[in-house]
Amino acid sequence: MNWKNGEYQPQQKRADEKKRLLMDTAVTQFSIHGYHGTTAKNIAREAGVATGSFYRYFKDKKAILMAVCHRMEQELGGSMFDFGRQMREEGHTEQEVLIALIKFAVAGHQRNKGFHREVLAMGIIDEDVAAWTRAREERVLTALLEFLKPMQSSYLVQDLEAAVELIYYTIEEFCHRAILFETPVGEERLTSELQEMLLRYLFKQY
Repeated sequence: MNWKNGEYQPQQKRADEKKRLLMDTAVTQFSIHGYHGTTAKNIAREAGVATGSFYRYFKDKKAILMAVCHRMEQELGGSMFDFGRQMREEGHTEQEVLIALIKFAVAGHQRNKGFHREVLAMGIIDEDVAAWTRAREERVLTALLEFLKPMQSSYLVQDLEAAVELIYYTIEEFCHRAILFETPVGEERLTSELQEMLLRYLFKQY
C-alpha cells in the first residue's frame, strides 16, 4: 500500500472516489462539530462506508484533516494564479487581474466557512496544523511574488518582496475577519474598499 503522512494514495479510480467522498464528508463534519467533536466513525457513517474503510485510506482523523487542508490549498492556489495568467493572455489590465485575484481569495474563504474557522483555531493549538499553515504561507508568498514579478515595472512600489507580504497578509486578514466572521459593515462594502486600497497602493496610474 502507498502511504504518505498517514494518508493512503489509491491507484484505482473507485478507491480514489471513495477517498474523495470521505474527505468531502470530513469537511462537513469538522464544520458542524469541530475537530474534537468529530470521530473517524462519524465521518465513515455519514459517508455511508464502514469504519474499517476509513482506516484503509487514513491513519486517523488528523490525517484526513491535513489531507483536506492540502487539497484545498492545491485547488485554490493553483487555480487562482492560473486564472490570473489566463487573464493576462486575454489582454486584461493588471488592475483587473488584481481585482480578480482578490475576488478569487474571497470566494475561496466563503466556501466551507466553518471548516476554515476550525483550521484557524487548530493552528493555535496543534503543531501539525500550525506547521502546515506556515509552510502554506511561504508557498503562497513565493507564488505571488513570481506572479507579480513580470509586471513589476507597472507597479508603484519599489520593494516588491515586501509589498507581496503586505498584500498577502492584508487579504488574508481581511478574509478571516470579514468573511469567516460577521462584520457590521458587510462583506460587499469591505471587499470594495479593499480593492480600492490595494489598487491605489500598488499602481502608478489608477
